Amino acid sequence: MNKPEIRQDYIHDRAVLIAPSRNKRPHQFGRELPSFTTPKKDCPFCPQNVNKVKDVLTIGPRNKWQIKVIKNIYPIVSLDNPKAYGTQEVIIETPEHEVGLAELNQEHIEQVIKVFQKRTTDLSKNKRLRYILIFKNYGGRAGASIQHSHSQIFSTAFLPPHIMDKLKRAEEYEIRYGHCYYCDLIKKEKHGPRWIWDDKYFAAFTPYASTYNYEAWLIPKRHLDNIAALDQKEIKSLAYILKKMLARLDKDNLPYNFYLHQVIEYKEEHLYLRIAPRRDVWAGLELGSRLIVNTVSPEEAAKFYRK
Repeated sequence: MNKPEIRQDYIHDRAVLIAPSRNKRPHQFGRELPSFTTPKKDCPFCPQNVNKVKDVLTIGPRNKWQIKVIKNIYPIVSLDNPKAYGTQEVIIETPEHEVGLAELNQEHIEQVIKVFQKRTTDLSKNKRLRYILIFKNYGGRAGASIQHSHSQIFSTAFLPPHIMDKLKRAEEYEIRYGHCYYCDLIKKEKHGPRWIWDDKYFAAFTPYASTYNYEAWLIPKRHLDNIAALDQKEIKSLAYILKKMLARLDKDNLPYNFYLHQVIEYKEEHLYLRIAPRRDVWAGLELGSRLIVNTVSPEEAAKFYRK
């Protein structure tokens, strides 16, 4: 595309100005924040330190574990606070200090996904909890404060308003057209310029109104409302494409977040995992107008991943 273009996504209530030409403007400030390193002996997630902490879940022998889940020691919410009721857990994805998620073998990533499933199932038994967010911050610009590879699972009795709005709009779409919006979206994007990859179980594409540079969605083809419903073949498929796409981001040293929302009592939601690279920072235009400027078109982003 040669000229900027405003794109709107009604379901997710966002307007994005796709402006690839902005990539050519001069920069006197570097895009990347300096990388941070933590000495292994001081890392709170390395075995010699985390083995002293009471765990929520451990995969593998206790002294030679593969994945460990612990409570966040600086939680935003807690089960003893009725004004901010919830839980926050850290999933330490590997005992290896300098190994990132994309560097783990596929079988190990499958185990990480199974931990997401296990904790989602267990947390869903608490009838006061309404919302679960699984997320990962990778790199300083994406909000990571500890280098050791980890993700988090956050649950709360509070349902964020924008999630309620999104579900309402998706429900309106289904009433109007008789189909799930996300199921239709998979068919619409199939083999188009924003398509990245698919197999029998999962699809990957860049959304039409992408908020972030190189934003991508990974979505199951089966209509599922939460990650615990994935079967073994779907887990294997998700692990495969997640590893490939995160490795592509690593190659260009791009920080990123990924996350997926789950509303516990709403069973009609269609699950998807959103990868949100954090190359650019929102400035005055975005903060003032709430019109997000994306300097990488979704079509170019799809080519980036297809490599």
